[in-house]
Amino acid sequence: MARDWTDLICSNIPLARAMQIGTELVDDGRVRLTAPLAPNVNDKGTGFGGSVATLATVAGWIEVQRQLAAADIDTSVEIVIQRGETRYLVPVTSDFSALVEPVDEASVDRFVRMFQKRGMARLSLSAEVLCQGLSCASFQGEYVVTRASAS
Repeated sequence: MARDWTDLICSNIPLARAMQIGTELVDDGRVRLTAPLAPNVNDKGTGFGGSVATLATVAGWIEVQRQLAAADIDTSVEIVIQRGETRYLVPVTSDFSALVEPVDEASVDRFVRMFQKRGMARLSLSAEVLCQGLSCASFQGEYVVTRASAS
């Protein structure tokens, strides 16, 4: 059964609804996040930097979710971004998207093993934000996953 990534994002990250974030599956299983320019525009008529950074950050969050699901790790985890850096290359002038770069297998294996052993793991990801086929921003982030506390 395919996962409804858009619903997962919007039910966990309220800002995603205001940004009108959508999702598209890529052939290799990754998830491309999309956002229209209109609700994410700044005073210059281009993409608001906070929206650009948020789209890339959420793309990383989804990639972590996807890697956990692929490893059959249940969803009772907490995922947070520990560090994120966005480099703005050119203005976003139309609808835009973010896609995490493929993660090397060794990094994913180390991430999964660490989580299974210690209940906490980190995964570093890179993403690109595109607009009209042009790279507008690059993102580097480190995500931390822990077992969810019972409440």
